[in-house]
Amino acid sequence: MHFLLLGASGRTGQHVVSELLSQGHTAAALVRTSGSLTTRPGLTIVSGSPLSKSDIRSALLAAPPLSPSAAIITLNTVRKSDSPFAAQISPPRFLADSCANVCEVLEHAGIYRVVVMSTAGVGDSWGNLPWLSKAFLGWTNVKYALEDHGLVDKEIRLRKLDWTLVRAVRLQFDDQKPTDTKTDVRTLGSKGDGMSLTDSVSVASVASFLVKVAVEGLFVQSAVVVAN
Repeated sequence: MHFLLLGASGRTGQHVVSELLSQGHTAAALVRTSGSLTTRPGLTIVSGSPLSKSDIRSALLAAPPLSPSAAIITLNTVRKSDSPFAAQISPPRFLADSCANVCEVLEHAGIYRVVVMSTAGVGDSWGNLPWLSKAFLGWTNVKYALEDHGLVDKEIRLRKLDWTLVRAVRLQFDDQKPTDTKTDVRTLGSKGDGMSLTDSVSVASVASFLVKVAVEGLFVQSAVVVAN
């Protein structure tokens, strides 16, 4: 299968690329800087912005005669540093507008499957988020990313697509848990029933789940995921 990737140069996106290629699939990745992603067999890299529909179309057509079966989006907002108090660099609605552009281009191309990386606390999962997590999100600049993910949640529901939002709980990056290995995830439904303060999930595990949902055509509109 062939896939369109947005956010492939990010920390989760790079795991998505590795997972797809290791399974024998191919992908076209739209990245803002071509050098941000290592070239390898089966991967076509296109420079451009997800805020540009023409750039998305270029990525969609970048590997003829292959046509994507689905898109996997792992975009996130950007802050000046990893500190939760760092100022936001991404423009307002970066995620929502990018998602809207991708969905429009996909619909026009007759491609109706999209899998989007989201976060716990978005939409109807807010009510089950632990109160300390709610406080953290409310007091730090991470709240802007949560708001934009919330706009994605609303935007994608306006589209006539087969979509899935994967809401990760307290994402753990490789530099935080360098010995962490890919494991199966546990899904807690759209609302995240049973979420606890100790729940987390690694980027490798989430990436594997994103690929599994896209490749196997698993249909669930939104799911909170934690480490199994």
